[in-house]
Amino acid sequence: MTRAHYSLIVALLCLSGCQGWHQVARPSAGGSLEGNPDIVRVTRTVGCGATPTRECVASHGTVTLYNPRVKGDSLIGYYDSNQRERVAMHVRDVVSVESRKTDAARTAGAALGTVALIGLAAVLAVLALLSSTY
Repeated sequence: MTRAHYSLIVALLCLSGCQGWHQVARPSAGGSLEGNPDIVRVTRTVGCGATPTRECVASHGTVTLYNPRVKGDSLIGYYDSNQRERVAMHVRDVVSVESRKTDAARTAGAALGTVALIGLAAVLAVLALLSSTY
């Protein structure tokens, strides 16, 4: 592999660490998702059954939706990025929504870490060359 290949691999590894899940506003019926994201992670209530004391106990489930949108009173999206399996849920069942966004602190940390590693490799290479010539 050439230096260009190594540089590309390092750049891709750095960029993959620069994104994270960030909370966005819950959708409302007839509304839209904040920022029109391509992918969201939705926490929703799953099932609500009566207990002996007649209280409703709901559990929470998390699902990742691709190409999400609000249509009427439903949040609609796909389970997979190839858009083969569609899913819809009522917006009142949505507890929270998170979307993937670039994190400036992670990006800066990854860039500084990469520069430091390249600098260290260069210094070690120079020291190795100097020690082998004596």
